[in-house]
Amino acid sequence: MRQAPPPRPVAREAREAQDARRWRQDALADSVRRVQSRTGGQVLSAERVPFEGRDINRVKVVDERGRVRVYMDDPTSRPRRPPRPTRSDDD
Repeated sequence: MRQAPPPRPVAREAREAQDARRWRQDALADSVRRVQSRTGGQVLSAERVPFEGRDINRVKVVDERGRVRVYMDDPTSRPRRPPRPTRSDDD
């Protein structure tokens, strides 16, 4: 019986690149949720921008007075862990 050849380094590198892209997308989505819940405003746009040698997330929001606010969120400044459940008012 033939054994499968070991994984090629190119496949591993492609998988690592895909994982990095997925992490960036998740981090951007987390930033949008965090800013939206903190401000209660409507999110206009979100993008990754270079800042001081690293990429951060920039989220534009319209506040309750109609003003556009820009929030910068650095996803590398907080550890990645699952969100904690919140207590409801009934507890």
